[in-house]
Amino acid sequence: MATASTAAQRHRIVIVGGGAAGIELATRLGRQREFDVALVDRDASHFWKPRLHELAAGLLGDGEEAVPYLAHAQAHGYRFEPGALKRVDTAARRLDLDGVVLPMTDEKILPPRSLAYDTLVLALGSRVNDFGTPGVLQFCDMLDSPAQAIALRRKILALALRSAGDPQRRIRIGIVGAGATGVELAAELHHAFNDMHRYGGLDPASKLDITLMDVAPRILPAVDPRTSASAHRVLVRMGVDVRTGVGVDAVSATGFHLKDGSVVTCDIRVWAAGVIGHDLMTGLGPFQLSKDRRIVVDSRLAAIGVDNVYAIGDCAYAAATEGGPGVPPTAQAAHQQASYLARAIPRALRNDTVVPFVYHAKGTLVSLGEYHATGELPSVPKGRTPIPMRGWLAKMLYISLQYMHRATLHGWPRATALSMADWLRNTTLPPVKLH
Repeated sequence: MATASTAAQRHRIVIVGGGAAGIELATRLGRQREFDVALVDRDASHFWKPRLHELAAGLLGDGEEAVPYLAHAQAHGYRFEPGALKRVDTAARRLDLDGVVLPMTDEKILPPRSLAYDTLVLALGSRVNDFGTPGVLQFCDMLDSPAQAIALRRKILALALRSAGDPQRRIRIGIVGAGATGVELAAELHHAFNDMHRYGGLDPASKLDITLMDVAPRILPAVDPRTSASAHRVLVRMGVDVRTGVGVDAVSATGFHLKDGSVVTCDIRVWAAGVIGHDLMTGLGPFQLSKDRRIVVDSRLAAIGVDNVYAIGDCAYAAATEGGPGVPPTAQAAHQQASYLARAIPRALRNDTVVPFVYHAKGTLVSLGEYHATGELPSVPKGRTPIPMRGWLAKMLYISLQYMHRATLHGWPRATALSMADWLRNTTLPPVKLH
């Protein structure tokens, strides 16, 4: 690899993908003012993915959590390159970007172009896995991006307006996938409909029929069974129909057709089951891919079989331990990988020793409405039963994760100011967005 930068020509680091991993890495490297750091993304702003369910439920406004890349790049020592990645030429150390058009129009802003790099970091994220189920892409909403969340919110509000005042009409929403996204969405919809009733005069959550489905034997299958049972009890109290151990055979315009022959009829269908790499991964470059289309990386997060390319976040398949299971595609893992590479890349360029990446599971927290969350913290020593977290304390810890992400991007003073602005907005305006 090249040595560290000089004033005449700085080492070029290109990061593709401005999700949690990509923007955190760009921020940390940019602040060092040692490299020419570029962040590539097809969108104009960053949105922290763990809050997409709040945006979909109407508890966040369109731009409330958005971080414009241009302004953030200017403040933190990197540059923003808009455009969607098309392919990577690892031999020439060049990547090709698609042209950029003005949103909501066909007007071209930038033509297709290429960017040269010395070190490339792919942080492309992932998408929901439809598992080839017929009808999913045609009839289901998903939560992979703010645009999808906003589209779902508008559908939900339109349905609430149409059913208002009609005692015979129920609001039927089906959600496939009882992981964190599906569980949190079900809980926040219950919260949002009660706020719609209080602030907008629409029907309350008692008019809501939510069915949460998963092929796993319990919801939140990746956590301790006690945490799963706690979340299950909360959802049942909210009136959510939880169906586990059921598979979906197909999706139609009227609902979900289950493998046992039954049909869950619903007006809105949400698919939140599993993750898989984006479709472009198969033709992106000479990368070794896992079965779920994620780039296989070594113990230092370098893509196997190519030079000067790393992969982090949801698009990377990294073993948590040698020969062990993969690092989970979560915001927690993305944060740790970005922090690691921000130290590892400069050390590698100085030919210093780079220790392998080690993932440290910090526990799991799942939001269950305005004042409640459930989760678990790892035991000390490791290997024992996780420490359960419930109620308002778990919710405070859950909120602190967002605060820590903001602090990473903006620093603690501005993160504190943003939290104060959130509090003022929520105390002066309706907490649910009725538009």
